[in-house]
Amino acid sequence: MKKVCAFLLLLVACSTSVFAQDDAQFTLFPWATMYYNPGAMGEQSNTLCFTAFYRQAYLGWQDVYQDENGNITKEKTAPREFLFNIESYLRKAKGSFGLSILSDRVGLYNNVGVRFGYAYKLKIPTGHLGIGLQLGFYNQAFDGSKLHALETGDELLDKIKTDNESVMDFDINFGLFYKAERWNVGLSGTQLITKIRLSGDNSVINRSRQLYAHGGYIWILPWNPNWTLEPSALIKTDLKTVQFDLMLLTRYNGVFWGGLSYRIDDAVSVLFGARPFYNHSNNYLKGIDLGLAYGFTTSKLGWKKNRGYGDLEVMVRYCFDIYKEEIFSGYGSTRNIYKNQY
Repeated sequence: MKKVCAFLLLLVACSTSVFAQDDAQFTLFPWATMYYNPGAMGEQSNTLCFTAFYRQAYLGWQDVYQDENGNITKEKTAPREFLFNIESYLRKAKGSFGLSILSDRVGLYNNVGVRFGYAYKLKIPTGHLGIGLQLGFYNQAFDGSKLHALETGDELLDKIKTDNESVMDFDINFGLFYKAERWNVGLSGTQLITKIRLSGDNSVINRSRQLYAHGGYIWILPWNPNWTLEPSALIKTDLKTVQFDLMLLTRYNGVFWGGLSYRIDDAVSVLFGARPFYNHSNNYLKGIDLGLAYGFTTSKLGWKKNRGYGDLEVMVRYCFDIYKEEIFSGYGSTRNIYKNQY
C-alpha cells in the first residue's frame, strides 16, 4: 500500500502536465462577486469600497506522518484563503475600477494572485449592465521541503523534497452583470488563459478555466416591510464538474442579517452579519458591514479523526461616498443637473 501511495504522489508531483487548483471559493459569495465576475465591480453606486475575507477551511485538519526516528508527528495543513478587494465607480470613466489581491494556501502550494479591471456601466430603462474585464498575474509556489514521503531512499522522492518551484504568469477574466432594483444576474469566465509554463523544463500547469452563473433576488415581506428575504445562487463549472452554492438570507431593517447556505457535497453553513452603524448620524460609519459564516462539513473530509470539523469565514467591508451630495439653488440650465446615479 505504501508503494502505491508513493507512486501516486510521484505521479502528481513529477507529471509534465500539472493540474492546479480552481478559483478560491467563499461562503459569503454575494460580497465577493467582483472576484469571480469583473462586470460586478463598483455595484455600490458612487462609493469607494474595501472588502476583506479570511477563510479557514476544514478546521482541525492534520497530516499525520512518521519521521526518520519513528516519531509520530501531526501537522496542521488545512487550506486557508485571504482576499482583499478595492472597488469604486468613477463618473468621468463611466464605469468602475477594481483591484483584487488573493493569498491562498493548499497543501504544498502557496498561491498569490492580483487582478485589476474595469467595468463599463451601461444604463438601460430597467436597470444597468456591467461589462467587465480583468487582467491579472498569478504566482504559484511549490514547497517540496514539506513533503513527508512514505518511504526513504528513493532518488525521485528525495528530489521532490528539495524542489521549491515558483512560477508566475498572466491571466484574463471577463464578466457580464445585470442589476435591477430588486434582482441581479451575472455570467463570467475566469482563468481564460489556462497554461503556465514552468521554468527550466517543458512542463506546464493546466489551470482550470472557470465559468460562473449567479443571481439573487430581494423580496420585501408585504405584511412587514422591515423584513426582506434574499435568496441567491452561484453555479460554478470547469466544464468537467459542476458545483452549486445556494443561500437564503433574511435582513431586518437593513441592519441585521442571517441565514443558511448550502454547497452541494461540501458544507451547510450558518451566516450572521450586521451593519452596526447603519442608522448612525456619522456618514463615515454607516458603510461598515460585518459578516461571519461557519460551515459544517458534509463530505468525507470532515468529522473524522485528524479531519476537518468545519469551515470558518470572516468578512469585513467598509464603503463611503466619494461624491458630495448635489445641492441646486437659484437659476441655471437644467442641462447641468444630473442625478447621483450611473
